[in-house]
Amino acid sequence: MNEQAPGWYPDPSGENQQRYWDGDSWTEYYRPLLPSTTEPSGPQSAYEDYPYLESATHRRPDVMVTPGTPGGWQSSSAWGTPDEGRESGGTKVFGSGVRSTPGGVAAVASLVVLALLLVTGITWWALSGSREPDTPGPTSGPTGGSGSVTTGTVALGEETPAQVEAGGVWEGALSVDEPVVLILDVRSDTGDEDLEMTVEDAAGNEVTAGDDRGRELAEELEGSSLDPLIAVPFEAGEYTVVVGELDGFASEFSVRATEVADRVAMLEPTQAAVPSGGYWAGSIELPEAGEYVVDVEDTSSGDPVLLTLDADGRVRSNDDRDPGNDDRNPLLESEFPAGTLVLIVTEWSDDTTDVTVTVSAS
Repeated sequence: MNEQAPGWYPDPSGENQQRYWDGDSWTEYYRPLLPSTTEPSGPQSAYEDYPYLESATHRRPDVMVTPGTPGGWQSSSAWGTPDEGRESGGTKVFGSGVRSTPGGVAAVASLVVLALLLVTGITWWALSGSREPDTPGPTSGPTGGSGSVTTGTVALGEETPAQVEAGGVWEGALSVDEPVVLILDVRSDTGDEDLEMTVEDAAGNEVTAGDDRGRELAEELEGSSLDPLIAVPFEAGEYTVVVGELDGFASEFSVRATEVADRVAMLEPTQAAVPSGGYWAGSIELPEAGEYVVDVEDTSSGDPVLLTLDADGRVRSNDDRDPGNDDRNPLLESEFPAGTLVLIVTEWSDDTTDVTVTVSAS
């Protein structure tokens, strides 16, 4: 699905539903599968569609009107005859003949009373809805703390606990001494909130931003799919990491800034060690946009998984290049933009393993 256009597709979990693919990953949005065919409906299927009609015709034949197709029910003439030429779905509609009979007069009177009751009810609902309640009722969503700012510090290689008040933001000072590629990982404590992150420079200009990490990163690096994660290069300087909750709710979370120390050179194999329960990360500068191949060979006995984050913030992943032949080594061939490409390798069972990573132009 890596190159599939955004849209609704069959849910990969096998459920009888569709799931929305946003072009990068499966989202949390579902919808039921629509029927592939439509069932015909008309006089010929009326008894099947509305079983009560059959018994009704035996008790009150005068409530039926002659269908517009041969072979239908026969009705009493007490209701008059339908207007010729006015048909809907194979059944003719009542005409002026109905109103000229005693039964028709009663039916029209009933409809008038029903219309009056309906108008009265709508008027009462509109007037009562416009009045303010005497006492405040329960509220939902964030309350209090609007516009509040909580501050902290983001230290490289450390996990920083933080919180954001309802309707507010958290700002963490980040100091970078030399050019470096960083992975900024924000995770809510409960996984229920929808956090978003923005990084600003000393002048207050936005440098980068991130929202949902998506399913692939959540599965391999943990956290919720709604938690933000970015991997980008930083120049030396002072920065501010701003975290807020998309819907304005209060949230407790953690921020971790991890340096991507290993550099990968084009066509040169790079040895990498994947720790237990963790990941190895490296980066490579792609000189121009184009198609590239990322080849991961396991040199131990593990089952590695590859993820990439490109300069546009798009995530791609690959697990087994040829599972049919029991080849568990990842191989990813795709179009990438020019700029920094961050490579992340994990192990399927969270075991340690050693791999060789090679990047080449396709």
